Amino acid sequence: MPRVCKVTGKKTMVGMNVSHSERHTKRTFLPNLQKLSFHSDILCRDFSLRISTAGLRTLTKHGGLDAYVMAKPVSRLTPEMAAIKKAIEKKNGKAAAPAKKSVHKPTRSARLVKKVEAKKAAAK
Repeated sequence: MPRVCKVTGKKTMVGMNVSHSERHTKRTFLPNLQKLSFHSDILCRDFSLRISTAGLRTLTKHGGLDAYVMAKPVSRLTPEMAAIKKAIEKKNGKAAAPAKKSVHKPTRSARLVKKVEAKKAAAK
């Protein structure tokens, strides 16, 4: 079973031990995973999840499993959490909305904007 948090997606990382003499040896950093059971009020059942302590804080902040799952878009959830969200939406009678692709426009510097406008004006 992979060591991955079901909420945050944290997983095992690789790094280096550095001794006093500055020798580097490989090591792994494991996430602080806990196996906890969460109750879904809407579905009236418990879900056993392996989550990190940071994931536990996230669920607590949102007010529980149901509130967290419903607040996040499906594209931002792990497959297990997306399945829980789908089951909740089915129980509530809401059709699952298609995942929207986020439109990311890179920020432009003022100089670049002026340069592009100058090219457009010269082309006319």
